[in-house]
Amino acid sequence: MDGVHDLAGRQGFGPVPHTANGPIGDTFKYDWEHLGYSLLFLGVTNGNFTLDEVRHAVERLEPVHYLSTPYYERYIIGAATLMVEKGVLTHDELEAAAGGPFPLALPATSPGRPARENRETFEVGDKVRVTDDHFAGHVRYPAFCRGKVGTVQHRTGTTWPFPDAAGHGRSDGGSEPSYHVEFDAAELFGDDTDAGAVVVDLFEGYLERAA
Repeated sequence: MDGVHDLAGRQGFGPVPHTANGPIGDTFKYDWEHLGYSLLFLGVTNGNFTLDEVRHAVERLEPVHYLSTPYYERYIIGAATLMVEKGVLTHDELEAAAGGPFPLALPATSPGRPARENRETFEVGDKVRVTDDHFAGHVRYPAFCRGKVGTVQHRTGTTWPFPDAAGHGRSDGGSEPSYHVEFDAAELFGDDTDAGAVVVDLFEGYLERAA
C-alpha cells in the first residue's frame, strides 16, 4: 500500500547523502533498540505472527506517529500491536508494563490477498514489468517501480511466503522466489536523478513479462 512508510523516490526531499559500500556504523546506537527485533523474532518463533505481519503493523502507524518515532521504536510498537491483536496480552496490561500510555498501530483495513495464479518464472536477462496495481494492504515493492520495466539480474534459489497474504495472517499465499531487477534510473525518476541504475528485489508475483 502507498503510505508514509514508502517515501523512496518521492520528490521534494532532496538527495540522500551516502557512500556506496561505505561504513554504516553500529547496528544499534542505544541499548533499548534491540528490543524491537527481540520482540519481533520472539513472536515469530512462538508462532504468534509472521515477519510480514510486523512490517504491516509498522505501516499501519498513524502517519504523524510514524514520522515522529525512531526506526526501532516502530518495530516495538508493531510487535506490541500484534500481541494485543492476537490476544497475547491486553492493551491495559501493555500500558501497565510500560508505565503509561502506549499508542498502537491503527486497525488493518484490508484482508490481504492470495498470490497470482498466472505468474511465470523468469530467467536472467528477461525484460519484466512490475504490476501496475494499487492494493490497499501490505506489499513488498516500492511505489516508484510500479508499472516500470527492468531486466532480471538474478533469481533466488530460495522461496519465501508471499507478503501480500502473509502480512495479513493468511496461509493461502504460497511461497515464491524473488528477483533482482535492474531499472534504468531515468525509467524510474525521469531526468531528476544522478543515478545510472537501481536494483530492486521483487517477488515473482509482482512481475509480468515485458514485450
